[in-house]
Amino acid sequence: MLTKGDKILIALIIVSAVLIFTGFQMYTFGGERTYAVIEINGRLFQKISLGKGGPILQLKVPGIMGESIVEINRDKVRMLYSPCPDKDCMHQGWISRPGQMIVCLPNRVVIKIQSESTPNDQLDGVSF
Repeated sequence: MLTKGDKILIALIIVSAVLIFTGFQMYTFGGERTYAVIEINGRLFQKISLGKGGPILQLKVPGIMGESIVEINRDKVRMLYSPCPDKDCMHQGWISRPGQMIVCLPNRVVIKIQSESTPNDQLDGVSF
């Protein structure tokens, strides 16, 4: 049986968790400029500045299997079309935060979101 104190404690924990989660979602770590970095077969193809006043465009990216179409809508990016068989890269949807990426392995196209402070070659304990 839960006492009145237990219920208050549970409610406080839930409210605190929701506030912390909302804070991280609304105020991502700093207001740095973000970029969409598009690579083909490991080489830089294009780096596009994102943000509220960013571009709205569709970019044709030549891959190994054919042309992919990357859609950029101000501060977010997605793979609109790819000639790969499974289309997993298209199902990943929009990305907009530093560290997120879309990978089309068969076509060898990678789209990364990076901030100004993001190093180009990030290694962590897992990938080392």
